[in-house]
Amino acid sequence: MVVVVSAVAAFTWWLPAHRLDSARESWQPPPQAMLSSSMREQPVPGWRTAVSDLGLPAVGDSRIAVSNDPRGPRPFIGSIDSRAYFLASSGPLEAPQWWLVGVDVTDGRPLFEAVPLSVAARNPECFLNGPNDILCLDGLPSVTARVIDGRSGAVDYVGPSDLRLGFGTLAVEQVGVYAVATTQDQGVFGIGPRAETTWFVPGDGLLAVEPGERPAARSQILTAQGDSNPRKFEKTVFSVADGRVVQPEIDEGASIVEASFYSHGFAGKTAEPDGAPGDIYFFDESGKRVGDSAEGTLREEAADLPVTTTKSDDGNAVYSARGEKLLEVPSGATELVGTTLMVNLAKTQTFPQWQQYHLKDGGKGPVCDYPMQNFLGTDGSTLVFRVTNPDADVLAKAYDLHSCQRSWSIPQQAGSVDRIWQVDGQLVKLDSDAKEMISLVAPT
Repeated sequence: MVVVVSAVAAFTWWLPAHRLDSARESWQPPPQAMLSSSMREQPVPGWRTAVSDLGLPAVGDSRIAVSNDPRGPRPFIGSIDSRAYFLASSGPLEAPQWWLVGVDVTDGRPLFEAVPLSVAARNPECFLNGPNDILCLDGLPSVTARVIDGRSGAVDYVGPSDLRLGFGTLAVEQVGVYAVATTQDQGVFGIGPRAETTWFVPGDGLLAVEPGERPAARSQILTAQGDSNPRKFEKTVFSVADGRVVQPEIDEGASIVEASFYSHGFAGKTAEPDGAPGDIYFFDESGKRVGDSAEGTLREEAADLPVTTTKSDDGNAVYSARGEKLLEVPSGATELVGTTLMVNLAKTQTFPQWQQYHLKDGGKGPVCDYPMQNFLGTDGSTLVFRVTNPDADVLAKAYDLHSCQRSWSIPQQAGSVDRIWQVDGQLVKLDSDAKEMISLVAPT
């Protein structure tokens, strides 16, 4: 009897550990912000592209439209693969000419001649809308829309539109590479080639959106919104590409009440027909159930992997996209860099303590004070961060992933309008007078 009990106890211990090891061995990290050039040493300029090369007027104050005023224009519109789009301006400050410009970040080549937009004191706002189109909207009192082919620069439509900027009715939002129009307590509309509304998904119009500064934001296709009836807590999951509502495989009468999105799928916390809390399920992008968990609450914060609280609520459980548990960690914000999971033990961004875990074997690494909210990308061993304070004398800095030590930094003059972005694995820097873009590459 003693032998049997001991054997059962050993098997009971071994089976969960074996499952964890197997899940880690088969798990592969999702696509991330991998830089195409080594960052072990401070990078040097690669290609250079002046605003005059982009088709902006050679005379006058032609520049990329950047400002240190938080209410100022948003210069970087977004990117599709290696195609990056920017808002530019020229002429007098009181009524500048606004422009759309595009750059192929592989070589700095202009995608097309600069496209003129409005002439007004207030800047237009532009959005990606699918794999090819750029949607630009002028401001009030009336809204003029332009739909521009992002490959050729051809203006396919210019005219009036019911779309709005920053209002509760048909307010345009960027979700991944698609623009959608939200109306509070009514739902979400798609936007067509003439800046018109197309498909419609009813709901409360409040979307789960990956923060735009995160590299993973560019690949988001699915989102969710709540019911327009505030007494109902269920979520509707749908595609921003075509409005297709995803019907997840759950029990009849049950509903999704929390949703978290990541590469290749999403996780949903369910409620039973009587309102009692249900399990957490993992789905692929079609809604097919691929795994489940009886753990506590689904973490809805931005993450590249599904994260739940544990049953005791004092820790987190990290899963693969297929619902296989990979690791249990202390509670705190999580970030994924390659196969390294980071957990902020300090629970603050001001003085962070990012504990590293190796997801392939579950082992611990060092604790680092990285500014992960400003993460630009990694080459696999060096992490690069932008500095967002315009009064700082540093534009970007890099740290060794394994030692936590700073590797290098790029200086800037305090108060300048230098900017740095990561586009399709390339670091692109805007110089201090906003008149030239430069790629940053490893020294030869």
